[in-house]
Amino acid sequence: MIYITGASGRLGKEVLERIPDAIPLVRKPNGLKNEIVTSFEAEELRKILKNADCIIHLAGSLDFFDMKALWAGNVELTKSIVDAAPERCRIIFASSISVYGKNLAEKPATEETRTNPDSPYSKSKLEAEKRIEKHENSIILRIATIYGPGFEDYPRILKQIKKGTMKMIGDGKNRIPFVHAEDVADTIVNAVDAKVKPGTYVLAGEALTQEEIMRLSAKLLGVDAPAERIPLNAALMFVKFEESKSFMLKQKPKMTTEHVLVLASDRVFDCSKAKKFLRFRPRKLEDGIREIIESME
Repeated sequence: MIYITGASGRLGKEVLERIPDAIPLVRKPNGLKNEIVTSFEAEELRKILKNADCIIHLAGSLDFFDMKALWAGNVELTKSIVDAAPERCRIIFASSISVYGKNLAEKPATEETRTNPDSPYSKSKLEAEKRIEKHENSIILRIATIYGPGFEDYPRILKQIKKGTMKMIGDGKNRIPFVHAEDVADTIVNAVDAKVKPGTYVLAGEALTQEEIMRLSAKLLGVDAPAERIPLNAALMFVKFEESKSFMLKQKPKMTTEHVLVLASDRVFDCSKAKKFLRFRPRKLEDGIREIIESME
């Protein structure tokens, strides 16, 4: 039996399409086929997962402003999964390249590169990895920024490019790694195979520069590429003001300091291990951006 957490999320939906018989574990009813509502307490999970052959653990918190929520959603939840999993069961865990920090210890970074988490979110993901590693039959996927149709952020940015209001942060020469949701889902399916060796794998697509991504997006939209730039410090000042305003209005900020820092960082990864053992096949970013644009029409 295959169980999955985070099945209602964008990536989870893609995985469920590929493994329709997987059993979603949820905190409250979502209307998913065969879903099981659970508190995610280890004792309760042991009863549910007693016949599990594989657990695909995608659930987690992205609440960058609430350390308690981050720890509960990323660390404690993961600990409960590990404590409840049968010894023979495989655990596939969706981690993040954020565990390497914004300034990579080496470029391109690999699975062996020193980790250096520099945000509450990245620290919680690395702590979750440590829990996963205690289960011998586990696969940790350090996933780059996921994109594709169905995400809210990308159409908003593309609309700004189309209107001519989008600005590049800094000189635009930094490389940004994205990975398509469908390519990650395909790789997760491959990781279910018991023949795949347990371990850590990096999943990232081609790392074009911020400037190249802007030009490519503009070309596909049929408009001029953004020419205006904003210094990183100015961008950070602006987004901090927007964050404060959102908090006062009790709204979720559209852009966060973490988002700006990610967009302005230079990060590139060597994914040859995942390509060899997990048959990871990232599509060209141009094709992925074209899909998003077509979904907007």
